[in-house]
Amino acid sequence: MAGTGPTDLHALAVELLTASAAALDTIPVYEASLGGAPLRQVIAPGTVVLDCCDQLAVNVGTINEGASELGGNINNITLIVTISRCVPVPDSSGNPPSVEDQTASSAQINADKWALWNYLHHLINESLLFEKCCRVQWGPLAPLSPSGGCGGSTLTITVCFDGYEVVLST
Repeated sequence: MAGTGPTDLHALAVELLTASAAALDTIPVYEASLGGAPLRQVIAPGTVVLDCCDQLAVNVGTINEGASELGGNINNITLIVTISRCVPVPDSSGNPPSVEDQTASSAQINADKWALWNYLHHLINESLLFEKCCRVQWGPLAPLSPSGGCGGSTLTITVCFDGYEVVLST
């Protein structure tokens, strides 16, 4: 299916951000002590900076050309979802966070991972996400190394998507 114009790429990122927020909002339905989608949700212009805990971001990664199954070339577009949460840090004396605080932080981050993976997977299987894409390649869903009081995960999804018509003047 052909694209429509230069804003197609951003529209794919917005579609994924919206679906990711919906996925995270299912968490408190199953476990009231855990949070849903963070209030801060952003389409990042590049690699996500972890300067704000409790943030959901989508950015467009690499775009490259691949061979289609029917011959010819396709555009492979990598989209990256980053969910970051505040994690406990050592106190002012350098004492590590309590086991209970670390475990509670891990419970939220693991729920985020599982909700994103399952919810988005079901949307794609039911053709409710990336309907205009010819193929969706999953993974990986990887942990972020805790840094500066933030931890979380990234999910990488690669889709193939047709370009749009360009009229060249001669």
